[in-house]
Amino acid sequence: MSLVSKLRKRSRDNILFFADALALAEECGVNLALVEQAALENDIWPETYLRHRGVFTSIEQHRLLGSTVALIGCGGLGGQIFEELVRLGVGRIIVLDPDRFAAHNLNRQLLCTAPELGLLKVEAAVRRAKAVNPAVTVIPLARKFSQNINGEVRQAQVILDALDSVTDRLELADFCHTAGIPLVHGAVNGWYGQIGVQKETLLLKKIYLHPPENIKEKPLAVICCTVAAVASLQVAETVKLLLRLDSELTDRWKSIDLRSCEIEQL
Repeated sequence: MSLVSKLRKRSRDNILFFADALALAEECGVNLALVEQAALENDIWPETYLRHRGVFTSIEQHRLLGSTVALIGCGGLGGQIFEELVRLGVGRIIVLDPDRFAAHNLNRQLLCTAPELGLLKVEAAVRRAKAVNPAVTVIPLARKFSQNINGEVRQAQVILDALDSVTDRLELADFCHTAGIPLVHGAVNGWYGQIGVQKETLLLKKIYLHPPENIKEKPLAVICCTVAAVASLQVAETVKLLLRLDSELTDRWKSIDLRSCEIEQL
């Protein structure tokens, strides 16, 4: 019996329940992602994504599951972005970050817990994806981004900026512009944040007109609610890019003030 025939036999009301998907993957000797993709191709919804129905079509959910994104930074913004990408069912996530968790990360870094202190952030991401959505593949790269050594990142359809250094952000923006890969930028400071999508222009050079030179940038004040708000907007823009939906943020950016609850086009 083919995989599709087995899917149709196991599904109920065009829904493939999670336990049945796992059992079918084991029975057929394939990974869970393949089972879910085959289900979506036949308009059968995996239970994992059932609440997406009505927002996405089965074709769009299938496209997300077949997508590859690169997340540069796995701290405050990066951890929240990662969690949402995994729950949305973005199938392949390349994660770059050389750092390990420290206690001062606990206030806003979603992947950071007391037992994870001292451990690599990218390895925590791998464990989290397995626990939340085992259909998602994570490629952990415990190193700093560099245009010269990160060929893996070129596989991505969208790159997300979750860095905390202006110098690094500008290097990433140059790379994305040269490689022709859309960049979804986000940054936070206290109650404030910003979000932008670089696609055709060097947007970040407009945002950071006077970048710091040869100085160590001071760490900014960061609170978890601002991180979550900006990260969620970055994920929303990433989904639009992957699904080829229009966005007002293409080659533009907006500032966010959570204290006054205002979003301003810049």
